[in-house]
This record gives sequence, structure tokens and C-alpha cells, in this order.
Amino acid sequence: MIEETGQVISVQGELAEVERQSRSGCGSCAVKGTCGTSLLARYLGPKRLLLRAHNTIGARPGEHVVIGLPEGTLLEASVLAYLVPLVAMIGGAVAGAFVAERLAPAYTQVLSAVTGLGGLAGALAWLVGFIRAKSLDERYRPRILRRLSIGPGASPRVSPRSLSATDERAP
Repeated sequence: MIEETGQVISVQGELAEVERQSRSGCGSCAVKGTCGTSLLARYLGPKRLLLRAHNTIGARPGEHVVIGLPEGTLLEASVLAYLVPLVAMIGGAVAGAFVAERLAPAYTQVLSAVTGLGGLAGALAWLVGFIRAKSLDERYRPRILRRLSIGPGASPRVSPRSLSATDERAP
């Protein structure tokens, strides 16, 4: 399970809107602040990321929680997001080159580039539709796994999974 922390912003029925501050991996990277990613993060500033998650523990606004998504689901979505556009672009370019060699050999490269971009555009359009369709699918929606803190107006319930081994003291 891939886990992230966030703060519950609002709750509507079974779903909660959770805000997560995006951060780069610069703290654990060997080159830290000298790469392009850290420069972009420094100049563009932190981004808010709002997620709708299943609120299986009854979290309330203001609480800090851990949300999770199964690794298989994330891997499947990543493959679709990266591989489908790449294959469509290469397929479009190869098809364009094949057709151009027979119809207009002088324009093979141009037609190959245009059909490659067409394949990419078609794949991205398909991907947008796929994302909209899957946004309602339970498998692609993260779940709130446990609380990290109690927010304003919340009862002092603690999820058993939020206790670590160091929190359990022998009498």
C-alpha cells in the first residue's frame, strides 16, 4: 500500500476531501538542491493537491490522516499514463512513414512527425476519457487508513493502526 499524509478539508458522506502538500524528493536525494526538479520546486513553490478519499474511519475536517492506495492500482495507472501515449506516438509515426513512402516519398519525415503527433494527441484524448471514467471506480480511489492527529471538534478517538511499537509502553 502506498501511503501519504494529508489534512481533511471537508467531508461529504462517505468521501472526504484531503489536502496534501506536494513535495519533491530532494531531502533524500544525493544531489539535493542542484537538480532541475529542485529548481522548479523552488521557483514554482509548493502545490496543493486535493484528493477525494473514502472516509472509512469517520475522519473530520481538520484532522491529519494517512491515505493509501494499493501498489497494483498505482502501477496500472502509471503504465496507462506513460505507455499508451508513447506507443500511440511511435505507432502513428511508423504508420505515417509507411504511408508516405508509398504516396509521397519526399514528405516521409514530415508526414511521420505529423501522424506521430496525431497518435499522441489521440492517446491523450483517450487517457482523459479513461481518467474520467475511472474516477468513479472504487479501485482507483484512495482510502483514509488512520488518523495522525485530532482536529477541532473531533472526538478523541485513536485508530489502533495509528499506534506504533514505540507508543506501546509496558506497565
